[in-house]
Amino acid sequence: MSSRLSAEEIAQHAYRAGFRGNALTTAVAVALAESGGNAHAHNATPPDNSYGLWQVNMLGSLGPARRQEFHLHANDQLFNPDENAKAAWDISGHGKSFQPWSTYTNGAYKSHLAAARKAAEDVTRHHGKPAHEPVPHKKPEPPKKPVHSKGNGGFRAELEQFVAYEKKTQHIADELVSTGKKTVHRVTGIAKDSFGQVGEETGFADALGDFSRSLEKQVGVTGAHARTLGASVFRARQDYAGMDTDAAAALSEKLS
Repeated sequence: MSSRLSAEEIAQHAYRAGFRGNALTTAVAVALAESGGNAHAHNATPPDNSYGLWQVNMLGSLGPARRQEFHLHANDQLFNPDENAKAAWDISGHGKSFQPWSTYTNGAYKSHLAAARKAAEDVTRHHGKPAHEPVPHKKPEPPKKPVHSKGNGGFRAELEQFVAYEKKTQHIADELVSTGKKTVHRVTGIAKDSFGQVGEETGFADALGDFSRSLEKQVGVTGAHARTLGASVFRARQDYAGMDTDAAAALSEKLS
């Protein structure tokens, strides 16, 4: 199995470690610049003793300190892409700064940004999973049986529901008319009681009264629509009742 990873594979490990957004793109570009995507890359030339994708430096006293920080038993565990990505996540301050990497500070990572950006977008779109990962197929659900009425045909209309709906629309219409009238009375009363002669002289009282009457008109129109709806429900109820009667008569005729 090759230890050289594609930009998308690097992005998957970085995504799992916690990198998101622009930080994910930069992390992938830095890894490509540091190791060329080689998970087993090792630079043992001082001042480096760097391991893995993000070339995590374990030189001298850094080794014991970072092994403890990253919960590692040995440096070569950093050849594991996930462990290396976690270390890079911590070293970068959770994706906030890539200054510890020379390929970032000298700008070398920029030549990998295009590939890194595409990989980051693809991986983010699939929530860290490979873009080509097959989607498990769901077993097709058996077709649902149609719900029939007791008469084994079409659908059933409950006439009682029509009556209840008709009454409700009538009640709403009545409430709207009552509310409109109360509003006019109360608003006009406010104008007269609260503003007195000043309100009359400035025309404010009249303007407020006009507004309240306009509001009453709008409420009245809404009430009229409610009544129209109620009338439509009434007609529909009559139609369905008529169809039931005709069906019963036809059935009776066939049985006789």
